[in-house]
Formats: sequence, structure tokens, C-alpha cells
Amino acid sequence: MYTRAFSPILPGPDESAECTPNRIVIYTLSFTSCGVRYPLPPFKVDLLWHFGVHFSQLHPLGFMRVVHFELSCVAVSGEPPVPLFCMFYKLISDGDWFTFAKWKHNVSPPCYSFMPTSTYPKEWKSRFIFASAARIPESPPLRDPKAAIEDSVLVLSVDEIVQ
Repeated sequence: MYTRAFSPILPGPDESAECTPNRIVIYTLSFTSCGVRYPLPPFKVDLLWHFGVHFSQLHPLGFMRVVHFELSCVAVSGEPPVPLFCMFYKLISDGDWFTFAKWKHNVSPPCYSFMPTSTYPKEWKSRFIFASAARIPESPPLRDPKAAIEDSVLVLSVDEIVQ
């Protein structure tokens, strides 16, 4: 039932990974290496809207950081708050892609002990499917990779501080 609503489409042999108003691109490495599943849970949706980036524009390593942060928060205190994520990470442009990088001024250690610096297989950009854009309404529109990224550390509310 969900597969039909998701409307996955395999690309043709010469098709490039371009989103259109009717279809989006989903990289399979997001599933296999990052544990991403659709529909996206509320934290990921809120995070994408906060940064104004479409999930098809997020590099798998960026998604991996999001998933690891989310799992760490759930293990410690429950649903992760977006402002807490923003205290550790900022959105950066990596050519046509976006990813999350640690804040340089952050004095606390990162919330993970090991994070790969590259993805395998190297040809991850060529492994994708198309899906109906109408079936995945939770993601913001595509972000211009050349547009400036205005990002600052958010202040946590009392409810968002991990006890």
C-alpha cells in the first residue's frame, strides 16, 4: 500500500538525478548507510524546514550525522529538539550538496566517537530512484546551493535542555 503511494520510479540508463516539480530524487545510500526511512519522522522534517534544505540535497554523511544525533537523544531523553542539534552542527554548502559540520567554537566534544569522512561506494551519486513529489510533502522546496547560509546557534528553552 505505502509503495504505491510512494510511487518509486527507476531512472533510465542516461537519466540524471534532477528533481522536477513532479518528482524528487532519493539516493539509495541514505537507506543503506544512514538508516533513513520514509516518511520522515517529525525531528528530521522540522530540521529540514529549519535549515530550508530538501532531503534530496543533503549529502549522506550529513544525513548520517542527523540520524546519529537523533538516536543519541532518543537514548538519553526522548525526542531530540532542533535547537539542541543547532548547538552542535551548522549547515554548510559542499558544491551542489549540503551537509552538517561541527561548530568550530563549540567547546563540548561531538556527540559521536567516530564518523566516516567519506562514503562508500564512491559512486553513491549514481545510485538513486525517483519518487513522486506529491507523495512526500513534508520536505521544504529545493534550496539554491549558491545562496548564503545564515546560521546561528539557537538558545534552548527550559523544556529542550537535556536533563
